[in-house]
Amino acid sequence: MTTPAEAGGEDGAAGSRIARPAHLAGWVWHVASDTIAWSDSGFDIGGFRPSVVAPDMHGFLSRVHEQDRGRMQALLSRTGEERGDSTCQFRYWLPDGQQRQLLLRTLFRLRDAHDLGKVAGTLHDVTGHVDVERALHESMARFAQFGEAASDVLWIRNAQTFRLEYLSQAFDHLYGCDRGTMLANPTLEKWTSLILREDRHRVREALERVRAGERVVIEYRIRRGDGTIRWMRNTKFPLLDCEGRVVRIGGIGHDATEEKEASERAQVLMAELQHRTRNLMAVVHAVADRTLDECTTLAEFRDSYRSRITAIARVHTLLSSLDEGRTVTFDRLLLEELQAHGADRAQVVLDGPGGVGLESATLQTLALALHELMTNATKYGALAAGSGRLAVRWRRHRREDGTPVLKVEWSEACSEVVRPEPGRKGGYGRELIERALPYQLKARTSYELTDHGVECVIEVPLRRR
Repeated sequence: MTTPAEAGGEDGAAGSRIARPAHLAGWVWHVASDTIAWSDSGFDIGGFRPSVVAPDMHGFLSRVHEQDRGRMQALLSRTGEERGDSTCQFRYWLPDGQQRQLLLRTLFRLRDAHDLGKVAGTLHDVTGHVDVERALHESMARFAQFGEAASDVLWIRNAQTFRLEYLSQAFDHLYGCDRGTMLANPTLEKWTSLILREDRHRVREALERVRAGERVVIEYRIRRGDGTIRWMRNTKFPLLDCEGRVVRIGGIGHDATEEKEASERAQVLMAELQHRTRNLMAVVHAVADRTLDECTTLAEFRDSYRSRITAIARVHTLLSSLDEGRTVTFDRLLLEELQAHGADRAQVVLDGPGGVGLESATLQTLALALHELMTNATKYGALAAGSGRLAVRWRRHRREDGTPVLKVEWSEACSEVVRPEPGRKGGYGRELIERALPYQLKARTSYELTDHGVECVIEVPLRRR
């Protein structure tokens, strides 16, 4: 290649006149001789030195990437046949093996009847611009890919108008609406129309705070397209320009419905636990006092008190083993007591439906009543001797006011009832059945000690379905 001066004549003059700064070179191609005259910056862009390589179009095209060469040749062949400038961006190999991105622009063609003419144009090194553009494109592609894959809603608003500028695909699923419709009318009013009226003012206040530079997390309710109500947790944050001014507001919307419901359930369970704990402590205190009153020795107190506390513990074991929403059934409670007392099942008749659920509030007192009946039967009644029989029958029915109840009939049959030792106070089980159950559970009860054992009826209210 040669400099414009070395090319000589008109070509050289033309090349000198169109000299450009670095990264931009002017050139004139003499079609008949295939020589090119261009400015020194053209040599820098092409990677050649004037004293080493003579400039010609054939040599220049040989270093154009093979996949781009055809477009370049087509551009040169049609120069002057179309109005306006013609351009071609292509990849170009430097002598040292580096690849550059160049932009060739043909400006005009001059020719007459005896001359193929000259083509004038410019050559731009756009490698840096292409790298920036590619990096920007890749960055935007990654952001779009992240937004489309995210399960939360990503959005961006103009800080001045609050109009939506970006909305991710998750909006369709979480809000139950088409995001295209929302972006077609990206006003704040369109979006807040999906928010429950009583929550809208808090959402607007949060946006104003973010516009002032704060980062805000807010929860509000929306009505989805199918009419269901969902809780949204929105994290809003300011997006700043280079001078630190808030120009946009970004946000991440998360469906927090399950988390809110779980939190509410946890609060209910905590309240229930506190209630049960208070009841349990009251029961333990009452059992200790009553057991102390009826026992004459410390050893007797130890055995009796331990037995009753164990009965209470069995109830809590049953409660803790239940799945959420399930209840302890009467037959399960009864079988636990029979097993705990080692009752001979050949002496026991059980007759009643399975699966009758009991409210948790009734379990402690009812379990203690069953424990006292079973203890009495084991020590003094039907299960004290091998010849005795115990029958427990239960069924559901309704009282005259419609209240559903569980009616339990306890009937013992033995040839001889063992009487308590003289001087023993006793009576806790009977007091529990005749006084505590009616007071605490609104139960109806009857208790009778006959010559053949205890006859007892307990009628406990059930939860209304």
